[in-house]
Parts: sequence; C-alpha cells; structure tokens
Amino acid sequence: MIIYGKKGSLLLFYKNLLIGSYPLSNLKTYERYKYQGEYLILDSLKTIPLKLQIKTYTAFCQSIYERKKNKLGIYRSDFEMFLNCIFALIKLKKLDEDDSVYIATKRK
Repeated sequence: MIIYGKKGSLLLFYKNLLIGSYPLSNLKTYERYKYQGEYLILDSLKTIPLKLQIKTYTAFCQSIYERKKNKLGIYRSDFEMFLNCIFALIKLKKLDEDDSVYIATKRK
C-alpha cells in the first residue's frame, strides 16, 4: 500500500523491490528524509567506524528486503530505520539514488 501525503509519496526500493512508502508534505519533505540518513552517519561516526557502518546499513536493508520478499511482517520502526539506512548508503555512494528512490505526485 502506498501512503500519500499532501505533496505525494516517497517510494523506496531495494534490489528492485518496493519496500516502503513515506508521505510527503510541508513538514515531511524529501530533504528532511534525506537529512535523516546524513544525521545517522554523522551521529554514528562518534563511536562506529565508517566501514562497519556501511556493513551494518547494508545488512539491515538486506534483512528488510528478505522479510518483504517472503511476505513477513515488518515493524513501523523498522521501516523508519530502513529509510535512514537507504539514505545513508546513498550519501556514502553505495547505492544509486535513481535506483532506490522514486517520488510519486499525489493523485487528483
């Protein structure tokens, strides 16, 4: 199910599988979602080396991908962490933004 906000929806893919949708509005903008991934990297750098961060983000995305592919339940908090991990991996240039992110405008 795709969740729409006033400005549309942010769709996130991992390995060509739609994992989740996030509403776009005046408060929940694309830039705000993108910043969450950047903040995750910067906050984690205080204690976790960058290489370990990349492995952890990738492993988490892979586990969510497997759960989605096998039609298992995914907690809302895991969807939020998936969003953070995807944008962190995009910022670190481990994922291509064009392959992972799609912005759908709101239906009329």
